[in-house]
Amino acid sequence: ICGDILKGKAKPYDCTIFGKACKPNSPIGSCMVSSEGACSAYYKYGNILNKF
Repeated sequence: ICGDILKGKAKPYDCTIFGKACKPNSPIGSCMVSSEGACSAYYKYGNILNKF
């Protein structure tokens, strides 16, 4: 699903392991490995996005 996230075809929360098995301290996909990756950013700032 990382490929689809990078292409904008899916959101990190569409991934079944996002925030469960795949977290910044135990990344599984390439989107979570970097602190600048899409999943990592959603994990860190996603709750802020829901406020707008």
